[in-house]
Amino acid sequence: WYTSAAGSTGSVMELIPEFYYLPDFLVNSNKFNFGARQAGEEIDDVILPPWAKGDAKEFIKKHRQALESDYVSDHLHDWIDLIFGYKQQGKAAEEALNVFYYLTYEGAVD
Repeated sequence: WYTSAAGSTGSVMELIPEFYYLPDFLVNSNKFNFGARQAGEEIDDVILPPWAKGDAKEFIKKHRQALESDYVSDHLHDWIDLIFGYKQQGKAAEEALNVFYYLTYEGAVD
């Protein structure tokens, strides 16, 4: 997480809705062959963080609890300002560290 969120300003990620309601997408229940890593280990189910205790349902449950928490409710307006509001561009975006490579902005290329 740290390297993708804090170490690179070119990487923009948001969680898809499935992270909050659908544990099935984390499990390879159909046993599709996704190949192997360079070390030869087969790629199968998503490797979950330790706090999920190896359980995709627990992983989704914790994500949903976080999404529905008082903290998120109290700070949702801040996220809206960053994504849709006045902190998208300009001085406010710079102060919020919400700036991206100039070619990513609409109208930057003819």
